[in-house]
Amino acid sequence: MRKLHIVFVGLLSFVLSFGTVFAAGFTVTIDAGHGGKDPGAIGSFAKEKNINLAVALKVGKIIESRYPEVRVVYTRKTDVFIPLEERAAIANNAHSNLFLCIHTNSSPSPVASGSETYTLGLAKSQANMNVARRENAVILLEDNYKQRYQGFNPNSTDSYIMFEYMQDKYIDRSVQFASDIQTQFAQKANRSDRGVRQAGFWVLHRTAMPAVLVEVGYISNKNEEEFISSEAGQERLAESIVSAFGKFKHENDRRSGKLQVAADREDTVSAARLERPAKQDSTRQESEEKRTTKKKKRKSTPQTVEEAPKQEIITAQKETQETVGADALVFKVQFFTSPTKVRKSSPKLKGVKDVDFYQEKSSYKYTTAESDDYNQVVNSFKQLLKTFPDAFIVAFRGGQKVPLQDAIKQWRKQKKQ
Repeated sequence: MRKLHIVFVGLLSFVLSFGTVFAAGFTVTIDAGHGGKDPGAIGSFAKEKNINLAVALKVGKIIESRYPEVRVVYTRKTDVFIPLEERAAIANNAHSNLFLCIHTNSSPSPVASGSETYTLGLAKSQANMNVARRENAVILLEDNYKQRYQGFNPNSTDSYIMFEYMQDKYIDRSVQFASDIQTQFAQKANRSDRGVRQAGFWVLHRTAMPAVLVEVGYISNKNEEEFISSEAGQERLAESIVSAFGKFKHENDRRSGKLQVAADREDTVSAARLERPAKQDSTRQESEEKRTTKKKKRKSTPQTVEEAPKQEIITAQKETQETVGADALVFKVQFFTSPTKVRKSSPKLKGVKDVDFYQEKSSYKYTTAESDDYNQVVNSFKQLLKTFPDAFIVAFRGGQKVPLQDAIKQWRKQKKQ
């Protein structure tokens, strides 16, 4: 009985330890664009879907080999069609720390060349818009895409208005990762650097983590088509992406304090391999004490995000709100979400006035600046960003939430009348 008890306790300790390591681990989701009935761009002999999958699998294989503590999730590992919404859901359900979407570019010009990496945002040029339209057009192959994507039309310029004021709280980290990828492409794969760009990619819009979309090269350029289709070319592209991934993970570990844990584990392994002289043991002990002291200091740093000083925000005038009819179209700024109901006097709302809320699924979503004048709400939105950088604009008709791009189109028509 005593032996059984010892075995049970030991097994329980192992399970708890394994669970802790897994929960604290790093997960990356790799998305090979297109697939199955969707070939993507087509070159003189190659198809985008095959290039994307080959590079994605190589990236994942290198990460799994080089970073065994990282969990790699693939949206697809074979030639199958995966809806855009499902690709984002895979990343979100895996609680990924990073989303990497791999694509291949194309152009009417046979001389266009080079690699570029995108983050979420409003396209600043027609070229960027064209890329987003082409990659988003895959939703047209899906059944009931109008309902699934809330009226989003990948071929309509108006549908992309929603990205103009959309704030991505992961944008800084996404842009840095994108920049590192571009640097590595130039250094390791000798690719022409077309820079970091922004555009309205639906799949990036739906992911809840730092996310980028990589265009590895132009399939419409004969020389690049040969390079990105070759085993050697794909290996160099994959190595470039993994090098940038290494920098991203290192920074992520530094932010979360995991670098200290790794250093302590390495010291333990080294001690087990070789018995050090007393002087070296003493030196390592002093080093560990210094690291422990630093770690304690980091832990003792107070988090003041929720307790920021109260700041009064200029909101829509009461007169405007009172004249809005029950079935009229109104815009609001959504700035805070909570799993439980929050008092309007709560410090979490940081002094925002004229606060209202609506319930969506199991969350309470708080809004302000209600008005039937979109421009007025935009002005309030810009001021609110100083306190709530993740705020964004929503629209309601008759108390029901409606797609923002549809609401803006209707508002513009009403202004012209």
